[in-house]
Amino acid sequence: MKKFLASLFLLFFSLSAHSQMIRIATGEYAPLCSSSAKHYGFVSHVIAEAFAREGHSVEFDFLPWKRALHQTANGEYDATSWWVYSEERAVNFLFSDTVVTNSVHFFYVKAHNYDFDWEQVSDLDTYRIGFTRGYFYTQAFTDYKEKNPDRFDVVNTDEQSFKRLMLKRIDLFPVNVVVGLELLRTKFGPNVIHQVAYHPRPLSSKDGFILFPKNKAGTEQIQKAFNNGLAKLKADGTYDQMLENLLSGYYSK
Repeated sequence: MKKFLASLFLLFFSLSAHSQMIRIATGEYAPLCSSSAKHYGFVSHVIAEAFAREGHSVEFDFLPWKRALHQTANGEYDATSWWVYSEERAVNFLFSDTVVTNSVHFFYVKAHNYDFDWEQVSDLDTYRIGFTRGYFYTQAFTDYKEKNPDRFDVVNTDEQSFKRLMLKRIDLFPVNVVVGLELLRTKFGPNVIHQVAYHPRPLSSKDGFILFPKNKAGTEQIQKAFNNGLAKLKADGTYDQMLENLLSGYYSK
């Protein structure tokens, strides 16, 4: 009996010694990550489940995006989610395997621009385009915007651009396709989403990652644990089911 109890104690101690609470700084970008979304959004759900597969728990703090990045770089958090790759970020962070792909498409009102099509930015010359302040999509699109500032209507939020789209003040609005559908589903009347379409050709498509601070002890082990857990989610079909849930609006319910 004593040997059995001793074995249980050693097993419990071993598990608790290797289990960690992973603190992650993130921001609001519903339904991918949001303090008001189910499971804190799709990306947060993926992160929590991936770490759980490796025996770790997760705690999210929702901060302004710049502060989340800055405080994680300083080692105040174990990771920050989620970000696309840049050389500047690579100086201070290790990147996870791909968590989600950020695919940005042009949205438009079908009744206003039913025949909209494009292949290159010069095809946008006859349209007035909405733009959310602070966003970056591609260098070619940024160059086009700088050369044609009168063609752009710059506002502070994606929701504002959708309102202007419905009012015909703009013709096109580029936004992450999942975020765009979420806004239409939750911020507008039930009939509005059926009036709006998005072009199948993405303006940009970039992988999104979890970032781990290089200057924090244990970072490589935490990165490895997450990547291992993420691989398990993808291998057993859990990730695909979560992605289906994302597209169906599950995380906003």
